[in-house]
Amino acid sequence: MSDLKVICEKYFMDGVKPRHLRPFDETTPEGNKIKGYISVKDNRYMGSCLITHVNGEETNQFIQSMPKLHYFKDMRDIGNDTVSYCFEKLDGTCLILYPLKNKDGEVIEIVPKIRNHPVMPSHFRELYNRVDHKPIQDYYQKSKDGILIFELHGVLNPHQILHYDTGIGIKLLTVFEYNMFYMPQNYIHYGFEIPDTVFKLMHVDNEWVLKVTTEKFKHYLGREIYTYPTQIDAIDGIKDILGSLNKEYVKYNGINAIEGVVIYTSDAQGNPRMLKCKPYDIEMEHRSQYGIPRRSITKEVLKYFDEYGDDVKEIYLEDENHHTEFIHRMLSEDYPPELIKRSAKKIERIFMQIWDARQVPESLYNISQDLIDEFGDEDISTIMREFAKRYPMKKKQSRTVYGIIQRKLKKQGA
Repeated sequence: MSDLKVICEKYFMDGVKPRHLRPFDETTPEGNKIKGYISVKDNRYMGSCLITHVNGEETNQFIQSMPKLHYFKDMRDIGNDTVSYCFEKLDGTCLILYPLKNKDGEVIEIVPKIRNHPVMPSHFRELYNRVDHKPIQDYYQKSKDGILIFELHGVLNPHQILHYDTGIGIKLLTVFEYNMFYMPQNYIHYGFEIPDTVFKLMHVDNEWVLKVTTEKFKHYLGREIYTYPTQIDAIDGIKDILGSLNKEYVKYNGINAIEGVVIYTSDAQGNPRMLKCKPYDIEMEHRSQYGIPRRSITKEVLKYFDEYGDDVKEIYLEDENHHTEFIHRMLSEDYPPELIKRSAKKIERIFMQIWDARQVPESLYNISQDLIDEFGDEDISTIMREFAKRYPMKKKQSRTVYGIIQRKLKKQGA
């Protein structure tokens, strides 16, 4: 049995295969060197790590990440909970904090990570450094093993749902302790902020009662209590209510109020479960035969830049299909393969547009002149190959650059 097979069996409970593990060799914010493997499998172990070495010494520390959330499909997804909480699904970046231990099991650092990285990239670290760390410090004074999972959100970390009331902040989504995920309200005594509870779903007198529990949305809904004959009817009702909420909110504010909710419940075996639930109109987009909507593609492209922002260009030069595989994989939960294939050109176009928009503005004339200064003795086809290599996100502007370089070379030769 190979080492990777042993790792999959022992630490990932056979939930991943060796092909799902990617090696890493990183340096933490405090300078500790860590090596190991990270899972890219879209399940409970998505982004989870095995740290095999810390500062050159063997440790074999398993780090649970935020699992991939799935949609509610049918009653097999949930058990017989008489009360479930539906938290606002924030639109930001998943932040995970874990205690890094040395070979003696001593905690030497609290390390921030995001899903597909064992260490948070620097552009997110700058945002993380702005948030209040006191609740985190208080928690880790009492816990040596817990993993804190937050959403990093606000106007400084923009996504499709804009949280105008927050510059940058973190809200606790769940805590992983004793090999289980726990609800965030169990930890508010440390001072953590948690997402708004949008609905409370209760089984009362043989019917299911859905109560709107957040003040900020009551004005747009007009009702506080909804009743349903069954639990599955209540979850369908949540989709309807979310759709109505967004329609009313758009009338006054021009944007959607909410992406969806996360239902904190348990499965039939009593294990804690988190399921996402979105408005019907968004779900219907996922079944459209006319291609994937731009906003759905944009959301997954932004996730890619969240995960790989500092390294996108370097990754692209090594593997031009890396971003494609990631985005297609993210879209595959909501869209069938044939629709993703049909939308491939659109996906690539949007990726390049967003990549270009994230660059420091630089005029095409300056780019052309820099290439001529460096490669002026080469023919124009060689210069253009170098342009394509350095500026893949400006592929659509190649013809313009070609014309600028051609004119400049003619003037130099005159």
